[in-house]
Amino acid sequence: LSSLSPQSTLAVALMLPESRSSGMAATRGGEWDCWAENTTKARKSTDIAARRLENACWRLWNMERHVQQSQGSPTSSPKKIRSCNSLQNLYLAASASEDGSDDSWQDSAFQERLQVAIGANIDFQNCRFPAKAPNTRYDDLPTFPIRPNFAGFRNSLRPASECVVFDGCPEDPYHPSNTPIYQTATFVQPSCSEFGAYDYTRSGNPTRTALEKHVALLEQAAAAFAFASGMAALHTVMRLLKQGDEVLVNEDIYGGMHRLLTQDCVWSGIKVAFVDTTDLAAVEKAITPQTRLIHTESPSNPRMRISDLKKLAAIAHRHKVLLSVDSTMMPPVICKPLTLGADIVIHSATKFFSGHADCTGGLVCVRDPDLAHRVAFLQNAEGTALAPFECFLFLRGIKTMHLRVERAQENAEQVAAFLQSHPKVQDLYFPGRGGCDSKSLAIHRSQAQGQGSMISLTTGSVEFSRRFCDACNIFKTTVSFGSVNSLCEMPCTMSHASIPSEKRTLPDDLVRLSIGIEDARDLIADLAQALDVAAGKTPEQKLLNGYDSRFEDLPVVPSPVVPPTRAPQAMPLVLEDPSTRAPSTADPIAPSTATEPSEPATVIEEEVGRRPVTSSMASSIFVLAAVAATTTWLLRRGARGGQQLAL
Repeated sequence: LSSLSPQSTLAVALMLPESRSSGMAATRGGEWDCWAENTTKARKSTDIAARRLENACWRLWNMERHVQQSQGSPTSSPKKIRSCNSLQNLYLAASASEDGSDDSWQDSAFQERLQVAIGANIDFQNCRFPAKAPNTRYDDLPTFPIRPNFAGFRNSLRPASECVVFDGCPEDPYHPSNTPIYQTATFVQPSCSEFGAYDYTRSGNPTRTALEKHVALLEQAAAAFAFASGMAALHTVMRLLKQGDEVLVNEDIYGGMHRLLTQDCVWSGIKVAFVDTTDLAAVEKAITPQTRLIHTESPSNPRMRISDLKKLAAIAHRHKVLLSVDSTMMPPVICKPLTLGADIVIHSATKFFSGHADCTGGLVCVRDPDLAHRVAFLQNAEGTALAPFECFLFLRGIKTMHLRVERAQENAEQVAAFLQSHPKVQDLYFPGRGGCDSKSLAIHRSQAQGQGSMISLTTGSVEFSRRFCDACNIFKTTVSFGSVNSLCEMPCTMSHASIPSEKRTLPDDLVRLSIGIEDARDLIADLAQALDVAAGKTPEQKLLNGYDSRFEDLPVVPSPVVPPTRAPQAMPLVLEDPSTRAPSTADPIAPSTATEPSEPATVIEEEVGRRPVTSSMASSIFVLAAVAATTTWLLRRGARGGQQLAL
């Protein structure tokens, strides 16, 4: 027997008879008090063994009842198993009946048959039903339904299939092909004293649950949590620390994380120390009794420095310290840090999980259930969870993540090879051939399935780097990365500008490229012409081989040329001067019909009569006449001094 889903558990609960304590008359064998005392919320417990036991008891009891009825005893049924509080275990299930009769008993044969039915993995002596405990705190209740723990899970599917083969809502009775968007703030509850699977979208939402389950599967995490942004995810991880704790952080870190640590966390009494995490000896030396967390990136952003995650995890755990890895540059189709020993993995889902730069989000993945409980509490308490619509977009983006990342990596290899051979590129930072030293490359290849699609380079001149970025046509100058489009930026003035210059470890002329899925030949051609423009070899131009997205050199549809029409006879049109008009007693809203002075008049025919009237000119005259008539009507509504406007 498999464990019941929440829906099935509730269905079983609804089939159970009323409790004897309610005072209702009970048929022999027709009441099992232990189930009636369990609430809907309690049935969402993680006690899977108890739920399997409940299911097996109920089904086996019904089977024996039907057998007895089919043998000619329609009023008889197996003896019941009762408990006044909860089913502590089957061996202690007997209790005295209210009328003093001996209709409660211990049936060892029934227990043996039950053990055979559900297997030997249930410990009857210790198994407890998830009954409502009097000392349970509200904040200890889960904020989302039970979900699989994917820590250590080995999927039989390949990575490409893992991204696509996933049903986010297997319990949905309509079996949709894609997870629906549950665009709702609240969910109706069974009663005022019971909770359903969801109550408030800040706490939990089916669309977000689907996304978090899929991410946990990809990362092989115990649980994953979706946040409104990557910074919200990073902030939640820092909230695991308390006043007086210390965090060791890689010195080459994302600018937003540097700002969070140095301008926010320190005000909460958290000590921040920067260390080169590629130097294992330096990391171990920097650990103090107050150190609770080591946070790193590999490759780092933007210098692409490689840290040995396995050895970092060993050092951290030896000192009872958690290891947190921001793996935004390495999505799970390339690297799974939790399988290397990391305790926490963070992603800015805005990048590769979305892939289209159309939504922002962050992810926190953990491999310890206790840590998952704390992250879930913070997500709910601080209201930083991702909204349903964005969850849907990320679920859609995951389906193509493997294809996008694979294509971008192929392009990145070709672009890196071109840049390595270009005389204007001084240094290249890339976790592939020619982009880092052999030792770092070996470490990276031992923990990742590819080099990623991020490339950084220096040119030796800040001004040259600026002209280079500005001259790119296909590469868009913008922060962020991981999109289908290729992007470029200068970190010191853009993504990492929040780091004070005296604290930055980046070269000022550093350029970061995010390689997209375009044709690699087009990308290389764009970079080549941009380098030539920056060097002054060719004039600066914003068109690549005459191509841009405006297409101003092409004919337009529909044609703006007015088709030739027969020229009508010109009619004189008189425009009056409203300043000389006597006040009208007519309705101020409607055009006046009163006789007006005609001295200051302008005849349009006299102006156009100086040259032959063509068909196009005639059309223009009619348009002008319509405009003049409308203007005259407006002027009659009270405007003064409008003669020039009318003309």
